Amino acid sequence: MAVSTENAAAEIQGWLKENVTGGREVSPEEPLIENGVLTSLQTVELVTFLEERFDILVEDEEFDEENFGSVEAIASLVASKTA
Repeated sequence: MAVSTENAAAEIQGWLKENVTGGREVSPEEPLIENGVLTSLQTVELVTFLEERFDILVEDEEFDEENFGSVEAIASLVASKTA
């Protein structure tokens, strides 16, 4: 089932707000790793959420700052895997 980048971004932002930021909104462009929003453990938890929620598999080689640097980047990865 194809997921739009916008829908994926909304789901990711909701997960971050609930599980990481203590209710603070995260903009789609905010640098998550660079700004210390996501720890390595939280990134693993986020990948688990993405895999379960969107029925995708994130490969080890995709697990990098290019794909996980922002909500926008993560949403693009999810959308590409569900297309």
